Amino acid sequence: MQEQQSQKYLDKKIKSNPMKKLTTTYGKAIVLAVTLLLIQETQAQTTSNSNDDSNWFDEITSRVNPYASIRIGAGFDEDGEIGIGNNAPRAGIRFKHALSPNEGDNFNAIGRVELGFNLVSRDETIEFAVDPGAGIAQVGDAVFSRLGWLGITYKDFQLTFGKQNSVYYTLGAVEVDKTLAFGGAGIGVWNIADGGVSGTGRANQVMILKYAKNGLSLGAQAQVRNISENNESIDTYGFGANYRIDGFGIGVGYNKVNDGVEDPLPDQAKEGDESFIVSASYEKNRFTVAASYAILNQHQQVGDVFYDGTGLEFFGRYKFSKNERWHLGLGYNYLKPKEDENLGDFDTKFVITELAYRFKKSSYISASSRIDQSKDINGDNRRSSIFGIGIRFDF
Repeated sequence: MQEQQSQKYLDKKIKSNPMKKLTTTYGKAIVLAVTLLLIQETQAQTTSNSNDDSNWFDEITSRVNPYASIRIGAGFDEDGEIGIGNNAPRAGIRFKHALSPNEGDNFNAIGRVELGFNLVSRDETIEFAVDPGAGIAQVGDAVFSRLGWLGITYKDFQLTFGKQNSVYYTLGAVEVDKTLAFGGAGIGVWNIADGGVSGTGRANQVMILKYAKNGLSLGAQAQVRNISENNESIDTYGFGANYRIDGFGIGVGYNKVNDGVEDPLPDQAKEGDESFIVSASYEKNRFTVAASYAILNQHQQVGDVFYDGTGLEFFGRYKFSKNERWHLGLGYNYLKPKEDENLGDFDTKFVITELAYRFKKSSYISASSRIDQSKDINGDNRRSSIFGIGIRFDF
């Protein structure tokens, strides 16, 4: 039923495409704003420093930082199925433009645009990432928008607008979802594709205010959109807090949907959607360990049923070589509906093992496994374990 509903929705999107038109317009607006800002500064510098040897290329590159991460994996499951799949490859630009000559003010215009790519067809059997990378309307597209936002910083504050990582994820989920493959399934960040609709992942149409000083980070967010008959002035809201000291980190996050509906379409949130997360981490020398626990109400979905549940993610890593290039990683993801949800023995439960070599900053060759013990409603295994190799090349 849900698959038929989703297909009808996607067919409708292809015909009318109002959201894609909005996305295109929004993307153009971001690019235009960035371009005008850079041109303005270049002209100002040229006027005030007519004898300056710098050219327009130097002016732009001093403010814009392009980046990319190519991520592909190949593997097989315990039934002998072989596949090659994406692992969330992406590319983008960050920019930062000073609005005050006094560096102590930290008064800047900032922004980020990031695109995702399906370098190979998404393999539903040999799947290396829970997060498909795209929003629900763009899953399967060759190129799609992952992030796009603009904002300002001043002193210890940052205010941003657009599609961006939520405070639930960036402040609440401390150091988890760090395995190179397979993780991110236990704490509700990536519900219904990329978590953009509910606001726990890469939140759509969101305003975020953050404060950071002396290891303490605080954040608040609000999504404003018109996607259901239950539209509110603030359609979702969330809070996050994070504190780090001497290698220790603690985090907490909360997110609530106000415009949910009882029987949502794929681009709508469920009525009663509410998420809470608490996390802790410790890092010293070559050793890192982290864990997060989440309470999720009407946030996760199986078939056409949304349910209340609890989840857990654990991550550990040890860099065992002297040059700290080799590491062993271990992860655990667990998600279980509450007993009164009438979903029987259904759960998500798997262990991740990882051996990786870092050949440059943030670039890895890895061998990983997902030892899967997830059950269906009847208590039977619903997914096969997977073994694979992967490469992540960042530049």
